Amino acid sequence: MKTRTNHLIQIAAIYMLIGLSGVLTWKYIPINSQIFVFMVVSFVMTVVCYVFSVIKKNSSVYDAYWSVIPFYTVILLCYNNYQALTIYHLLTFLTVSIWSWRLTLNWVRSWSGFEQEDWRYRDLAEQTGSFYPLVNFFGIHLFPTAMVFSAMWPLFDVFGSTMQYTWLFFVGMLICLSGVALEYFADNQLAKFRKRKDPKPEDLLDAGIWGRSRNPNYLGEIIFWFGIFLIGYSFGTSAITIVGSIMMLCLFIVISIPLKEDRMLERKPKYGAYKKRVPKLIPKFW
Repeated sequence: MKTRTNHLIQIAAIYMLIGLSGVLTWKYIPINSQIFVFMVVSFVMTVVCYVFSVIKKNSSVYDAYWSVIPFYTVILLCYNNYQALTIYHLLTFLTVSIWSWRLTLNWVRSWSGFEQEDWRYRDLAEQTGSFYPLVNFFGIHLFPTAMVFSAMWPLFDVFGSTMQYTWLFFVGMLICLSGVALEYFADNQLAKFRKRKDPKPEDLLDAGIWGRSRNPNYLGEIIFWFGIFLIGYSFGTSAITIVGSIMMLCLFIVISIPLKEDRMLERKPKYGAYKKRVPKLIPKFW
């Protein structure tokens, strides 16, 4: 069996065990509040994922969590509220599923196996030394889980509630799918660029969508989560639940994009000129 295939089977088995830990927690935890139950479930699954990251000596075991767990969560939410499900709940489930599976499959396409680890994790390990286990758990595992959970907050009010603003639901759904589409085309262009013939270290993807926005995949992710808020708001969720979408925006603006662009400036001589010419997020069409 090829190494990559073997590693994909292992990662699939790991996430099945992570999911099982979530089911057992959800089933037996003595808490009545739906959102607090899922908060504990998310924490337990993150701990299990962290244990496997330590076993495999690779924090990128966590990378698929971002896209897999929201799909897993809406399955449990549908099951938890199956007697009250409507076509709008099912459409919400479908929207999250499309986002989840597309992003997960894109991760699978780009993952070569356990020998590959996100360069940001390696840098953190070098910078923090003996404190890395704490940084690994709280920074690489628990913090992103909190971000995803916060962004999913509106979904907990969707399932089990009734529709209040049908028109807003479809607006939110359209925004979500627009974000997914943007990510799809951006990731496909990036994958094609990486497989180009005769690659050179200084080569830079600055055509297509990437010639209009420096971070179109991140923009698509941000758009998706604001769409989730609108779907939640159409079911009557509190306006405060937009905090998750805002946190996602801040995550990309303050952390993800600066880290990526500093690295690109170090590695790509043409990136400085590209950065001046092409906007950070909002596409430039002129």
